[in-house]
Amino acid sequence: MQPFEQEKVIEPDEMVESAANLKIHLFGTPSFLINGQPLAETTSNKVEALFAYLASHPYPHLREALAFLLFNAQSRNQANNNLRVLLSRLRRVCEDTILITRQTVRINPAYDVWLDTAVFQQILPQQPERALELYRGDFLETIQVQDAKGFVEWAALEREQHRLQALETLLQLIEKYEAAGQLEKAIYFAQQLLTIEPHHEGWHRWLIQLHLQADQRAEAQEQFDVCRQILQENFNQEPTAVTQSLLK
Repeated sequence: MQPFEQEKVIEPDEMVESAANLKIHLFGTPSFLINGQPLAETTSNKVEALFAYLASHPYPHLREALAFLLFNAQSRNQANNNLRVLLSRLRRVCEDTILITRQTVRINPAYDVWLDTAVFQQILPQQPERALELYRGDFLETIQVQDAKGFVEWAALEREQHRLQALETLLQLIEKYEAAGQLEKAIYFAQQLLTIEPHHEGWHRWLIQLHLQADQRAEAQEQFDVCRQILQENFNQEPTAVTQSLLK
């Protein structure tokens, strides 16, 4: 992801005070608010995909580059024609938040932009717990586009980067709070860890151990049952002997 242009973190609530603002969530189910109002309904995932891409890269983009990103067309002319139609749809739902010229397309710099992924990256090193509050799910989790190899590859890389950062941060927080004896906080972040990656038996085992350390045997048993069900449904296997021994 390119560096976000704004250095100051803008709180979501502050956006209401601005006459021209965008508040955009790209984690989980994407949402786009223009001056506090949701994006007009659109049946095209590519409209939201393009808006998300432009918000993530707030500088001018050559139209040909966007055409290549969003359309696997047989010819350059066809891709450019497809982009022209898409931009027309985007303009209808995004009003003047997008500046379109004959050569370029960009987010209108007159708008203040609050973008969850950019704020996540900005505050993660110093405020990891606050950053994790923004992580509502995988990047562009619900947007599926057809015939857009470039966009799919970009989104997959972004998704993996954010996901790994969230997981790494959660692991660090669990270790920190477990070592400090703050087991409730360690349990809370272990639960978040498994929300992102529910198939990791070792992390289920860690959460079971945390519950046992906190004298929460019923919760430990419940977590073991969840682990067993996930392993059976996804891999047709039982928890390992190490995991099973925890509750004997």
